[in-house]
Amino acid sequence: MVLDEIHRLNNPSQLLKIAADYYPETGVLATGSSTLGASARFSDTLTGRKAELWLTPMIEADLGDFESPNLDHRFFFGGLPPFFLEESRGDRVRAESLRI
Repeated sequence: MVLDEIHRLNNPSQLLKIAADYYPETGVLATGSSTLGASARFSDTLTGRKAELWLTPMIEADLGDFESPNLDHRFFFGGLPPFFLEESRGDRVRAESLRI
């Protein structure tokens, strides 16, 4: 499960603590533009329940790590799996496949 900008929630540490304690088989990637530990909304340090990872901005040299180094194609399709990157797939089919 991916939770972007989690620091905007009223009590993000409680949500993450419950997820870690009651659903340990579910991986959670929580991102935010502020340091989670420095946010006033985090009442718990989540010790033993978290790992921190710094994500740096992607640079042009990183494109070589992907099957499609075409920058325009990458911006349009993003980092989706090859199934979604096939040129023959229409936007409607792609949207239906992503529907939850």
